[in-house]
Amino acid sequence: MKTLRLLPFLLLALAACQSKPNQATETKPAVVKDDSAAALAKKPGPEDPRSAADRLVRALYFEHNKTDNPFREKNRELIEQYFAKPLADQIRQKADALKTGKKNPLFNAPDKGITKTWVNPAAVGGTRAIVYVTFQDSGKDQEIKIDLQQFAGRWRITEMTYPDGKTLTQAVQ
Repeated sequence: MKTLRLLPFLLLALAACQSKPNQATETKPAVVKDDSAAALAKKPGPEDPRSAADRLVRALYFEHNKTDNPFREKNRELIEQYFAKPLADQIRQKADALKTGKKNPLFNAPDKGITKTWVNPAAVGGTRAIVYVTFQDSGKDQEIKIDLQQFAGRWRITEMTYPDGKTLTQAVQ
């Protein structure tokens, strides 16, 4: 009779002590240590883990798209927060022309047609990363490829390739 009373407590204790699933059987993305093209060629899905590289791009698109847009400011610190130094210098030199342009250089499209933006997780290969940004321009999905490189442990944008094949470095020359 006493054992029947203890049975619910024993079952509860056993349930509480269940071990976690074996981590070796869980699928985790492989960490690639080199800058190989193969590591960067696979486009990550939305369920892949986030990294500092795509967080930098998210900050650029979501925090600075409307206000303090680095393309429309001559603020050196703001520009260098996102872009590698050689590209940042070119952007700063062209800031006046980029301000008056009808297209937002973050999208290479007019602001009025852009309705939704998604920043996908980064494909990281050593000190290089690629982040894809998808946006809707007048109801049509468009995609920008952003190349990043680590400098002193911090990610910086080195190139942006727009849907029409043009690049940011071409735009700021």
